[in-house]
This record gives sequence, structure tokens and C-alpha cells, in this order.
Amino acid sequence: MIKKVNMKRFIYFFVFFLLLTLSLFFVMNSLGSKTIQESLVNSSKNQLAYTESILDGIISEASLYGIQYTADTSVRFYQSKIQEMNNYDAQMKKNDIYDRISAPLLSSQAIESIGIYWKSDGTFIFTGHDSLAKQPFQKVTQRGWQIVNNNLYYFSIYPYIHEPKNPANIQYIVGVKLKKEYLTSLLEKAVSGGESSNAFLLVNKSLMISNKAVDIRIEEKAKETITPNAHEILKFDYHINDDDYYVLSKYIEPIDTYLVTYTRMSDFLNPLNRNKQVFFVSILIILIIGLIVIFMFYRNYYRNVYLLDKKFYQVEQGNYSTRISENPDNQFYSLFKSFNHMVAKIQALFASLKIETELRRNAEVKQLQAQINPHFLYNNLFFIMAVAKTSPEAVMQMSKHLAEYYRYLTKMNSDNVTLASELQLADHFLSIMSLSKKINYEINLPPELGEHLIMPLIIQPMVENAIQHGIEEQQGAYRVTIDVKELDTGAIIIVADDGKGLTAEEIHQLMARLENESPPEGSRGIGLWNIHHRLKNAYGELSGLRFFINEWGGLSVLAFIDFSLDEGGQYAITDS
Repeated sequence: MIKKVNMKRFIYFFVFFLLLTLSLFFVMNSLGSKTIQESLVNSSKNQLAYTESILDGIISEASLYGIQYTADTSVRFYQSKIQEMNNYDAQMKKNDIYDRISAPLLSSQAIESIGIYWKSDGTFIFTGHDSLAKQPFQKVTQRGWQIVNNNLYYFSIYPYIHEPKNPANIQYIVGVKLKKEYLTSLLEKAVSGGESSNAFLLVNKSLMISNKAVDIRIEEKAKETITPNAHEILKFDYHINDDDYYVLSKYIEPIDTYLVTYTRMSDFLNPLNRNKQVFFVSILIILIIGLIVIFMFYRNYYRNVYLLDKKFYQVEQGNYSTRISENPDNQFYSLFKSFNHMVAKIQALFASLKIETELRRNAEVKQLQAQINPHFLYNNLFFIMAVAKTSPEAVMQMSKHLAEYYRYLTKMNSDNVTLASELQLADHFLSIMSLSKKINYEINLPPELGEHLIMPLIIQPMVENAIQHGIEEQQGAYRVTIDVKELDTGAIIIVADDGKGLTAEEIHQLMARLENESPPEGSRGIGLWNIHHRLKNAYGELSGLRFFINEWGGLSVLAFIDFSLDEGGQYAITDS
């Protein structure tokens, strides 16, 4: 016993140690990778944000120069003044404007050239030396940043405040061109250097500007992924071949350009990968040890628990003859012995219960037969005596129906009869009643439902209740119908009359009396209470009686029979 207890404690300790070791390895590895990655990403974001701020300054500077010279008085009145000047003064005026737009270039590292183009006479003042520099200005139709021959320009037009909708109304255009070399050199500030990182500008998702070769796979992936979000730096992770990359992008809205940087993570995670290898080797060793422990656990514990569970399931399914024949050399021996003893007792108990149930069912059938109102027989015998001399045909019909009615009751020796036979009994009852009083009745039964089994004496008491408490209490009432309709796995039975109906409040009070666990006091209502509880016990909660006012103003009683419950249930019996 001491060895078994020690083994049990050892298994618990080893499982705890295994889980603790695996958890520590996993946490250390995850924290290491996460810390390095977060550090790299934050550093790259800071560099990208710094580069973006410089780029924003360049954009603002170029825009400011464009607006400044668009609103400059000398530029605005240049054409009107040179018309009044001689050639010398006109040239001097032109030189003065040239000096004005050349001055910012001495202090600006990002501005390559500034030009002014008057559309009316084609005058063009330009700080550069490109003979084709005028062409981009001739095609300008609106203010803003544009890409011309793989170069970035900012164009400002006059009138400035109210931009003309018709390009023909533009008087002159001021254009500021950025240095492409400066933009290229600016990208070096966006990365930390080395072969692991690179940066490039993607203008309008078509023009790519970079200071060194860009991995074409990263470029294509970036074009598919980047979105025009001007407020946040977006991060994407790519796995290409055996390399993992993280890509950062920032949308520069004024120039419709994406500043993109990418970094190869594998160069930074190699030391951590070696730790992973050690981790995996350790896991393998622990796994082997764990498998050995689990095998021992299975052999000494789990297999016996599984066997016990299997046997309990067999008992649950009704197999009370099952036994456990194994004799393990551990604590399960006494448990198996107790199980066998318990099942043997249950088997004997159910055998005894089966005998008692059969006796109870026979007694219930006899009681159902005996509960038929004997006054019904006496009244009909008196009817036969009264019409024996005057109407022999009525005597024959009454005798025939009475004989069939009581033969059915006396021969009934089962707690399940067919739906057709129960309706036949109701037909005999209604035929007998129609001979002594004016009653018209109709029974509707679909042929396919006739052979289904139901409990006996469910329909006849409902019909008897309809006549006694409905038709006989309402002058002029004479109609009774029995309708059987198929519904899902069962059928609904509706008994309706045109007699004295019930108000909504009376129906509510009647249902409350039927739901009581004990039958009502006195003789009134016991029959309905009996049927209601027999239905619920045999066919479930939905099968109890329901009441509603029909189109005649009388009362309709509805009962649901579930054919899927072949054995029925335990239903109550009460004398009525």
C-alpha cells in the first residue's frame, strides 16, 4: 500500500514538474522573441517618423516657395509693366525676377529649380539649365504636386485664391522641382543601415525611388498591402522562402507617396534560434520521459477507469447482467468487487419491479373498466324497456351498440389500444346517446393513423364530458365532432361541441385545477383531471389537455399523442 501511494504522488509530482518546465521554456522563448521584435519595430518606427518629418518639411518648403512667388507683386504685374518698358528695362525686370527665385536655392538642399511660365506669351523664367524644362509647365491645369519625367514638382497657378475652372484662364504658373538625389539620400535616415534593412519611396504606387537595390518580392508585396492611411504607421509581416520580414509604411498624402522600410528579422533572431534548438531538444527528452510515465499511468489507472466507465454505460443502457471479471492488483480490485455486487442487487430489484409493474398495469385496466358510470347502463336499459313495444328497431340498435360497447370494455386487457378501436368505442357511445336524445356527431380519422397505439379510455371520457357538461346544459345544442389530425411524430385529437361554452376566466380556472398534483374534491372535474395527468405522464408535458372556444360558441378539448413514445409513461388513475 505504501508503494502504491508513493507511486501516485510521484506521478502527480512529475506531471507538475513537466508542465512547469514546458511553461518556463515557452515563456522564456516567447518573451525573448517578442522583446527583440518589439525593440526592432519601435526603433524602425522612430526612424521612419523622423524621416517623415524631414520629408514634410521639404514638402512645406516647396509649397511655400510656390505660393510665395505666385503672390509676389513683381511676378503678378510683370507682363503689364514690360509692355510699357523698352527692351533694356524689360530685361532688367526679368533679371530681377530671376534673382528673386534663385535666392532660395542657395540655402535649400532639397529644391533643385524654380520656374515661372506666362501662358499668354510663353515667357519662361527658370533657374536651371534644362532646355526642355518649359514642357511640364505648358501642360499644367491645376495646383498641386505632380510627377513629371520621374521627378516631383509642386505647381502653383494664378489666380491663386479662386482657382480657374477653365485652364485657359490661368495667367501664369510657378513650379518648384525637388532634388531626386536629396530624396534618395534622405532614405538612409529611415533605416539603421546594413544589409538587413532598406527603404524606398513608392510614388503613386508606380514610381519607386531608392538609394540601393530593392528586393522585387518585397516591392510587389508592398504594392498589394499598403493602404492610404495618413495618420498611422502600418506594419506588415511577410515570410519569403526562409526569411521573415516586417515592413513599415507611411502614406505621405500631399505627394501621394508611400515611405516604405523593410527589415529581415532572421539576422537578428539567429542567437534566439539557437536557444530554440536547445529548447526543442529539451522538449524531446521530457517528452520521452513523459511517455514512459503516461504508459505507467495508463496501465495502472486509466485503463481500469475506462473499463469501469464502459460497464456503467452498459448498466445505463439496461444491461444489468454485465460484470467485471478483471482482478487488478491495486485499489481497483475492491472497487470492481463493489460494482459487481451493486449491479447484482439492481438486477434483482428490477426483476421484482417488473413483476410489480405487470400487476399494477392489470389492476389499472380493471379499474379503468370499473370506472365507467353504471348509471349509463341503467338509463339505456330503461330506454329499451320504454320503446320495446313501440320501436323494435330502436331496441335492436340500442342493444347492438350496448353489446359492442361493453364487450370492448370487458375484453380490454392491455394498457395500449389502437386509435381506430378507441374511436370505434366513441362511435358506439355516441350512437347510444343519439338514440335517446337529439345528437348529431361526426368522427374524422385519417386511415394512416388508425393502427397507432394509444392509452385506453382517453377519447370516450372527453366525449362524455362534452355531452354532460356541454350539450345537456345548453338548450338547443346537439352537435359533437371528433377530429384526428397528423402532427410531426404524433397526432392531435380535438373533441368539440356546440353546448355551453366557458369564458376565458373559466378556462383559466379549469386549467389551474387540472395542473394540481392532487385531484379536485368532489366528483366534478375528476375525469378531466385523470385524463390530463395520464396524458402528461405518458406522452410528456405538451400532451396535456387544452381548451378553447370553437366557432359554434361551445368548447373544444385538444389532446396530443406522441407515437414515438412506444411504451408510454406512468399515468395516474383516479376514480370518477
